[in-house]
Amino acid sequence: MSLELLFQGAAHQAERDEMPLVRQLIDRYSHEQPFAGTTIVTAHVLVRNALPVAEALWRGGAQVVFTNAFPSRSAAPVIGELQRAGVEVLVPEQAVRAGDLFLDVNAVLGRLRLPRAAAEATRTGVQHYTGLLCPVVSADDSRAKRIEGFFGTGDGFLRAWRTFFPDRPSAGLRVVQFGYGKIGRGVAHRLRAADMPVTIAEASPLALARARQEGFPAVEAVPEEDLRHALAEADIVISVTGIPDQLSREIPEAWVRAARPVFVNMGAQDEFGPSFRDDEIAGGRQVPFNFHLDQPTLNRYVDPSLAAHLLAMEAVVLFPESFPAGIHPLPSEMDEWLIRTWRAQWPEEDLTGIAEELGLGPDEAYRAGPTPV
Repeated sequence: MSLELLFQGAAHQAERDEMPLVRQLIDRYSHEQPFAGTTIVTAHVLVRNALPVAEALWRGGAQVVFTNAFPSRSAAPVIGELQRAGVEVLVPEQAVRAGDLFLDVNAVLGRLRLPRAAAEATRTGVQHYTGLLCPVVSADDSRAKRIEGFFGTGDGFLRAWRTFFPDRPSAGLRVVQFGYGKIGRGVAHRLRAADMPVTIAEASPLALARARQEGFPAVEAVPEEDLRHALAEADIVISVTGIPDQLSREIPEAWVRAARPVFVNMGAQDEFGPSFRDDEIAGGRQVPFNFHLDQPTLNRYVDPSLAAHLLAMEAVVLFPESFPAGIHPLPSEMDEWLIRTWRAQWPEEDLTGIAEELGLGPDEAYRAGPTPV
């Protein structure tokens, strides 16, 4: 079997059909060949929705280098399919030597080698690349990624909870969540909608004020009595701050353990730190909890983020003169296309919570209607 046959398979076609934005890029890249003559190393988690992203690069003329950058039990079937197609899946240390353009996630490739250019998908990855002498276009800075952040990660938590704790329904479980940034805000809203009381612990005064304005009990993420009382009643402690080792460094371990809660890391790196064993963090500390699912984020929510990542790579490859060394946002016209195209595909989705952030007017926040085929 070859990549051509793999991409023609029924399972792949079904996955691609759930990702209309990436599918449109596949069709366009097949004709325009923006990546002709390039070798692109991709760090995407090797679950099934990573393959349409790889197809877009491949149809666009790139030689694609695959790496198992985030080992997970969910990656095994996709790795097997790639190997049966005659495609080698490299460890990151080998992959970064095979190409000099990185489609990076959490800078897992950029931490090993400086690329000629990169498209980065995460905030922690952008922070790593800041100050390095290479051009980086950040898909994380796109407005379109907020769709995934607001809807997808919280939904992924709930699906992962049902998978790992099938005998413990989530409704009614009390949560203390560290972090109310772009991702944390979405997780909190989704959990509250699922009848899970959520208390926010946040260090940023602005984020703390926003959490309270949006109806959440919120305390400062510092060792004071309000936080101790909240942790004393927690069934689940979630960390989604983006700050490595924060709980070990800043919060008394006894407070975090007081109610014997389930610990869940939803961030892109270890936020619990050395005071907590790997085996007592649901899914471990190395990858976010939902990354252990075959579909970490539902395709309808991750589609704009994956398409933004591809467009970031397209921009830096086609217009290198516009992207000197440093961090650059996704070009605004690309971002606008993502939002408008996604909205046209899913007109029934209620975007009230993030409409302003997406640049949509009040009349565009919610438009019930049939989903296009």
